[in-house]
Amino acid sequence: MELTTSPIFQSAVYRTEAPQYLDLVNKICDPFIVEAKKRTAPQIVSREAKAGKDIGDIGLSYHTENLINDATLYQFRRFIKSTSENILDSQGYDMTNYNLEYTEMWCQEFASQGGGHHDTHIHWNNHISGFYFLKCSDKTSAPMFHDPRAGKMMTQLPEKDKNIVTLATEKVLLKPVPGTMMFFNSFLPHQFIVDNGVEPFRFIHFNLQAIPKNI
Repeated sequence: MELTTSPIFQSAVYRTEAPQYLDLVNKICDPFIVEAKKRTAPQIVSREAKAGKDIGDIGLSYHTENLINDATLYQFRRFIKSTSENILDSQGYDMTNYNLEYTEMWCQEFASQGGGHHDTHIHWNNHISGFYFLKCSDKTSAPMFHDPRAGKMMTQLPEKDKNIVTLATEKVLLKPVPGTMMFFNSFLPHQFIVDNGVEPFRFIHFNLQAIPKNI
């Protein structure tokens, strides 16, 4: 008996390499990261006082302020926005009566002493999310994506080989290099695995929302 296959209800992560923005975006983000570390310093002092020992920044991550209005990142943001619009169009969405606008863009750097991570989450009320990796290597953290289908998660069977992406796959780890940019629908659950603090790990995270034009 021959079976035909119709892949349906698929989720996708779109990847491109954009090293042309690396130097500029890193330079722009440097002072914002310095400021974020200053804001976090009291938290470190408080933690150490409670712990009764020096633990530094282990387990923390440094978030900058929202960068969607920074004029020096205009071309960078324009590239991301136009690519996001193309993705939604290619997926079959009718964007005639919607404008795609940024809700958030921030830079983030994980703790130098390791332990930086993010638990699994989605970005509610957004439509396209993504990352631009500024500092990373095969020794740093990386994004892991999870199957968004609740029904499958509740009835998940064991996978024969977790190293192969199949219809049974429940999560996928994607390793970036500096300059890698990833886009995905905001409903796709994702996390960042624990970073060991061996080498710097810094990235831009962005979210965009389709807003009705008559609002």
